[in-house]
Parts: sequence; structure tokens; C-alpha cells
Amino acid sequence: MSLHRTAPLREKADFWVGKDGLDAGMYEEAAKEGKTFTMHLEELKSKKLGERSPYLGLTKFETIQLQAKMRHDGRVVPYTAFEECLQVAGIKAFGSYTDSINKFFQYSDTDVLFPDYIADRIYAGMLKDSLVPVITMGESVIDSTNFHKIYIVDTEADRQLGEVGPREEFAETKIIVAKESIYLTKYGRWLTVSYEDIQFQRLNIFGRALERVGQQIRIDQTDDMVYTAINGDGNSNTPGTTVTSDATGTIGTADVIEWATCLPTPYKMNAQIGKKALLVEYYTVLSDFDNPIATWGFMGIDLPKTHEWDRSVLTSDYLMGFDTRYAIEHITTGAVLTETEKIIRKQIQGTAVSHRDAFAIFDENAIGIFDETH
Repeated sequence: MSLHRTAPLREKADFWVGKDGLDAGMYEEAAKEGKTFTMHLEELKSKKLGERSPYLGLTKFETIQLQAKMRHDGRVVPYTAFEECLQVAGIKAFGSYTDSINKFFQYSDTDVLFPDYIADRIYAGMLKDSLVPVITMGESVIDSTNFHKIYIVDTEADRQLGEVGPREEFAETKIIVAKESIYLTKYGRWLTVSYEDIQFQRLNIFGRALERVGQQIRIDQTDDMVYTAINGDGNSNTPGTTVTSDATGTIGTADVIEWATCLPTPYKMNAQIGKKALLVEYYTVLSDFDNPIATWGFMGIDLPKTHEWDRSVLTSDYLMGFDTRYAIEHITTGAVLTETEKIIRKQIQGTAVSHRDAFAIFDENAIGIFDETH
């Protein structure tokens, strides 16, 4: 039997893929349900084995987080369903020494895995140099290209659970659907390399090129997130707090303290972003403090974790501060989309890869602006 006709995933009797194997239609089936192909594999594995996968229902980012926590805790990290398929097929796709790309196409039931390998490496790049996972409160996966968020309209008096006497009514808290729809932006790139040119290239080298594509996608998304934080998402929700420096063009000691404590109770600023020049000025002021920064906790002041974002979307005189528990919600369709059929047929030249995202302000009171040159 020739090598390219073998089917290691279906032929291994005790493997959960089964006799029906994998097919390209699973990508479309998963996308219709707002899931990735990898999530679909986890469901297939759990169903066939009758046991729950630890990655069942998790996004790619959540899976990476869980695996990192397992390693930190000293636990054995199980393979994902996708990784297990690669192992059974004998395809080494990760690490310093890997197989060449054509290994995916030497078997009749593993070529379907190659589009998800591309998506996996692009997503890995999206996690590099990105502030999206750092600043947003979470990721919501939807199966539409637009989103109407819900939010709570209340005041502190409305939230307080005061004593209610006989025949008195509870205070009302309204949960409202936003008037303005938030449209998910499509971020993407074309792959312009032919299969003939790359078939003997090692997967780790090709993977790095794909990661660079994903890296740029996430940089663009971070710009969009920052823009939304400054300008709102179209539903009249620009930052709830603005702090201006005492002297224009200069950050002083009092400014740093006011900025660290500016968000209203119960919000606490735990992250800030700014351009390099302004952050250098900010930390120069901190270095001149008489009290060591380590003692600030006893003073009730917690410095926000600082992230540099030296891009034009952020003005040079702004610091943006967030309570990342409540500030911004990341809305996405979940999967990195590839033109699966074309890739499986080795027609990679001119194939599009894309990802849809948007950002919604969950609570503008959890966002603040420091303005140095007001």
C-alpha cells in the first residue's frame, strides 16, 4: 500500500476518531456553531470516549491558559484532541525539530488537519505583542457579525440593598440592550506562497511566518481596542474619569497619586497603557518619591501594572487606566478562518485567513484617562 493512501487516524482501532474519520466539512459545521475546528474535535473525542475532555468548550486562548496553569501546578498536561491526532499520525509539528509540511499530505486522513495547524500558528502569533488578553475582561464568542450588548443602568443608590419595610418595593435596576449595534471587524491577510515552494519547508519555520501574520492581526486589534476605550463603542460610553495634571506638560508627585486612586469605588485601576515617552516621565516621577513604592500598599495605593503601546492610536499625552474586571469586553466569532478546501487541495496561493473581532465598553466607570497637556 502506498504511503499517501494510508489512514493512520482511522486505521488505529482504539483511536477515538473512528472509521468515519475527519473531513473538511467539519470546519464549516464548527463555524456555524460559533466554534473552532479544535473545539469540534474535543466534542468528538468526548462523545466517542464517553468522558469529558478538560478542554471541552474552551476557546484557544482559554486552552492555552489552562495548560499554562497545569504546568505551573506541576500537573501532567494532557494533549488536546488536535495534538493527539498529530501524535497518532506521527506528525511532529512543534518544537525545535519538526517534520516538513508535506507530512500532512502523505496520509489520506491528515490533510484535513493542516488548515487548523495554520490557524493554530496564526493564533499563537496573535497572543504575542497584544494587549487584548491583558486589558479585556473576557472573550465572548458569537455566531454573528454584529452584536447588541447589554448593560446595567443604575446609580449607587440603586445598587444598595437597603432595608425594605412591609408593602415596600425593591429598588429597580434596569438591564438594557444597547441601541447601537457593534459590528465585528474582519482582520485578515492573504497567503501568497505556493504549496510547491513550501512543501519541503520545516513546519517550525513555516509556523514562525504564520505567527508573524497573527502578530500583525493582533496589533491591529489592539489599536481598535484602544480607540474604543478612548472614544466609546457608539453607545455614549466614553471614559468615566479624566485626570488632568496640575501643570500642563508635566507629571508631578500629586498627579501620580491622584491618577492611581482616581476611579470611583468599587473600581480599582489595575492596568494602564501609554506611549514610551510619557511612561518614562511617569516612572521618573516615581523614582523621586521619598517613600519606597513597596510601602504604598500600606497607604492604600496600588500602582497599576504598566503596558507600553507606542502606536498612533494613543496620543502622546494620554495614559489610559483600566479596572480590567469591568472595563472592556472582547467580542469575537472565535475561530481563525481559513479557506479550508483550497488548503487541503494544496491551493494555498491566494488563500485568505481572517478573524472577526469587536470591543464593547462594559462599564465606562472602569476606564480613566490621564491628560498631561490639557
